[in-house]
Amino acid sequence: MGIRNLTKNIQPLGQHYALQDETVVIDGPALAFHILHLCRINCAAEPSDRLIAQSTLKWLNELAHERVTIEAIYFDGHVPPFKRTVRMERLMLNYAELSRLFSGNPEGCPRKQVARDDRRRLADYFSNDAPDFMPVLDPSFFVSAVIDALRQSPRYKNLTSIVPDEADAYCAAHVSARGGLVLTSDSDLLVYELNEGKVAFFRDVSRDSDSQITCSLFSPTQICERLGLPASEGLLRLAYEQKRAPHSTLPELVCACSRPIANEFDYRSFSKQYQLLPEHSLSRALHDGSLTALDTRVSELVVQLSSCPPTQRSSNDDALIMYLPVLMENPQRGTAWEQTTPLRQLAYSLLCSTVSPPGTSVSEYRRIQDVSQRGRRVETIPPAEAEALIDETLNVMECMKEIARSYQVSYWHLICMAVEANDCRKRDKQSLTWHVFQQQHQPSMVDGSRINWDTVHFSAHLQAALFSFRLLFQLLSVVRQGPNGSALPSNARQLWSELLQLPPLARFPDIGDAMRLLLLPKKDALIRDLSKSPHFATTSAPDPEGWKGVKKRAAGRIKNTCPTPSANKSSNSMKSNMFGLLSNE
Repeated sequence: MGIRNLTKNIQPLGQHYALQDETVVIDGPALAFHILHLCRINCAAEPSDRLIAQSTLKWLNELAHERVTIEAIYFDGHVPPFKRTVRMERLMLNYAELSRLFSGNPEGCPRKQVARDDRRRLADYFSNDAPDFMPVLDPSFFVSAVIDALRQSPRYKNLTSIVPDEADAYCAAHVSARGGLVLTSDSDLLVYELNEGKVAFFRDVSRDSDSQITCSLFSPTQICERLGLPASEGLLRLAYEQKRAPHSTLPELVCACSRPIANEFDYRSFSKQYQLLPEHSLSRALHDGSLTALDTRVSELVVQLSSCPPTQRSSNDDALIMYLPVLMENPQRGTAWEQTTPLRQLAYSLLCSTVSPPGTSVSEYRRIQDVSQRGRRVETIPPAEAEALIDETLNVMECMKEIARSYQVSYWHLICMAVEANDCRKRDKQSLTWHVFQQQHQPSMVDGSRINWDTVHFSAHLQAALFSFRLLFQLLSVVRQGPNGSALPSNARQLWSELLQLPPLARFPDIGDAMRLLLLPKKDALIRDLSKSPHFATTSAPDPEGWKGVKKRAAGRIKNTCPTPSANKSSNSMKSNMFGLLSNE
């Protein structure tokens, strides 16, 4: 997350450098944000996940053409609790921006804020210009889409690691022990003891007039020599003084470093953040790919659970924490995450039932309006209820797959609609997705300058449902491969087999897909067929205020009027989890 103004003060001390014949370690989250920035520079203000993923591989391949050896790409698998406030502030800012966008455009969301650009390639992968336009929100799942692309790439899959901490700590440990260059956007990398390691920032990487890829290179050792700072401390003391006085100039900081430390306790606390990881932690991250098979939000949950063994947990213990991204949706309606809570509740319950005592819960952070806000508590359910909910989910899947065969539509789109509608049916509420789907829509909506907010919300529901299925699949995979996998409900394997067919993130439906679904040929016939399913039954009129503040409820069975689902015999599996609680090792 960086130290304010440190990079600005250090910038004149960088060396112009041709990025060739170099060994590089990459800060994964910084890479993903840099590629998003490049897309926007190339006038793809709201790039599709597929464009971001393809551009990431293209950018890395360009480095490889310059004989740059990429040794590792590290992604955050867990953000430490002491950074909770910063994280909450960012989520709060995102939601505030979304609310302002709605307030200024109640008649419809401006197309440029939500329509995805799915062009095949970018014109310039090394431009350092400023974007002409910045949407209020970043794509909700783009970092995970980058990770998916890397682990599907023969060239980069074995170089990519999700680590049980922040990526910068592993990048620093890597170059400190083995030398090389860290590519990052985080000034924190300058503060670690890198020995002969060096740092370059993504924003400085460009092509010169000779078509060479160049950057500004920062060597903490050489910078200390030029500033007359003791080599034993590196830039740690300078960074500390910068944090204490964010607006100080470089000469002022150097002067402050020559004086006794004003607060030794505060300095020691600051220093602890930059202690290098032991070599065995680095080796484990490089050779154990168990977390790399997971979405970063899923890995965070696994790390939390693993860091506090079952013997140390109690029913009164603090809940596990799940940060869900802010979706592009109508902020005047209830969050699109709400109706898919049962899917995530099932996922949390299956994970916790095998390693935790009864009563474990997960606190979900969805829409943040205040940094002190508490999350929405999702209680885990007992095995019998989990088994019933799996049966219900399988029933929805089989019923929707049967209907989808007669229409040119992805059955996952219908499943997502049915899950949302079924949850609303239980709450005696009207389903927004079903209400919007039944409306007549004009083809002109595809090209209009504004998109109706209910259509935007419809799209958000599809994304929330698919991501919840993704979370369910990954946590189910973790438990199946663990020592207590046999304790899962008997129908869990059948659900896992069905979820193997989930589309990848790069193919998650965007607003364009949502509008095509609403304009589907033979939609009237599809509506009639869906109406025969119990999942789409409604018992109340539309609620203009949305569905906020609905009380929690236990999952239950519904009458089975659709075909009985059949098991898929696929034997695919994820790699074993790296943690002792969740592995056989």
